[in-house]
Formats: sequence, C-alpha cells, structure tokens
Amino acid sequence: MKIHIKRSFDASCSTYDSSCDIQRMVAACLAEKLSSGHSNILEIGTGTGVYTDELHKKYPDARTTCVDISQPLLKEAMGKHPDNLYICADGERLPLSCGFDLITGSSTLQWFSNPAESIPDMLKLLKPGGRFGFSIFAKGTFTEMAILNKMTGFGSVYDLRSCDEYIEIMQGYDVEFETKEYVLFYDSVKEFLQKQKGTGATFTGAKKFTSKSSYQKFVELYPELFGEKGKIPVTYNILYMHGRIR
Repeated sequence: MKIHIKRSFDASCSTYDSSCDIQRMVAACLAEKLSSGHSNILEIGTGTGVYTDELHKKYPDARTTCVDISQPLLKEAMGKHPDNLYICADGERLPLSCGFDLITGSSTLQWFSNPAESIPDMLKLLKPGGRFGFSIFAKGTFTEMAILNKMTGFGSVYDLRSCDEYIEIMQGYDVEFETKEYVLFYDSVKEFLQKQKGTGATFTGAKKFTSKSSYQKFVELYPELFGEKGKIPVTYNILYMHGRIR
C-alpha cells in the first residue's frame, strides 16, 4: 500500500501547493493549538512544507527535522526552508533517536498502516515531558462522495479510521482532542476532483478502472443531490490531538 501512496504524492510535487486548500487551513489551526517554547522539533509528513511554514512562524529559532516518504515533495520544502534537516523515510519506520521536545504532523497520520503500534513508537522519540500535536483526516470525510460512489461506482473513498479509534490509541497519554467539520465549496465537480488529484491524496485501495458513464453520472448527480447556490460542498472531518508524554 505504501508504495502506491508514495507514487501518488511523488506525482503531485508541482501541483500540491496550489491544490491544498483544506490542508493549509488545517495546518494553520493545528499550529495555533501547540504550546510555545520548543527548540528541537520533528515534523512527520512534511510534504512541500505547508505546515513547515506554520512551524517556522511559531518557532523561528527551532531546529526542525522534516520527514516525508516522498523525495520530490521534500525537495519542494527544502527550497522554502533550507536550514531544516530533511529525511526521506516512512513515518512508521523512523531512522531516528530520541531527543525531540515536540513531535507534530498535519494531515499525515491517516496514512499510517498500523497506528496502534507506530504512533506510540514515534512518541518514544520525545524527551521526558515532551509534547506532540497532530491533525488527522478521520471517518466522515468525503461523505458526499461516499454516497455517490455507492450510486454510481465512481469516486471511491479511502477507508479512514474513526476519531474514536485514535482516541483509544492515545489512552495513557495526557492529551486533548477536538473534532472539527469543514465544508468547502467548489464551483464544479471537475474543480474539486482536480484539486484532490493535485494534492496527491488519491490512493483509496479500490480498483482504478471505472467507466466513462460512471464518471458522467457522478458529475451529474453531485450538484443535483448536494449543490448549493451553484456550488458543490465537500465535507472534511478532522481530528486534532495535542498533549505530552508523562
């Protein structure tokens, strides 16, 4: 699965920044929730550096280690913040030793294959009393598309975990949770699909082939069933969690 996710993100290096509307909003919101005063930061899922920008504004003097599975995306981030340390690696298999006072990542952990093991393993890299903060796309994202997929066969949705699953994983940590629903409006179904493809977040685990008639039906039904004032809504369900290890 990870190789397919990586390939999708590799292909998005030239389009991600112009397409990541929701990711940019979520990154700014997560940064606001983090405590101040951190000097040694590990960022998981750096991508092109959208969240890195927020971290740099909040912690301008921090030493930041940026990890992402996609080398092309990391190269984009390097051009924006060349003083950071960049490592191309899987966030679930980090080649790092402990010593960070903050581990954080925005719009990333939903891609973890085994978060029940890999999130606690990742947090072992924190110093005693170290803090963490994450935003995660959770079940309830793309509700409109999930309904239409059942009706048309087009527009499969990645099987996201529920907020409750992540809350269960974080039992034993001193952590605060918040869920927030965002609804973004696009001028057309085509615009939305182009934006989604532009972020590279296109792997769903479903078969790729769908008929042209399925796509056409999807495009027709989306505004018919969900359209508002000439635009189509897209729902995102985000879990924010931040806290510290004991």
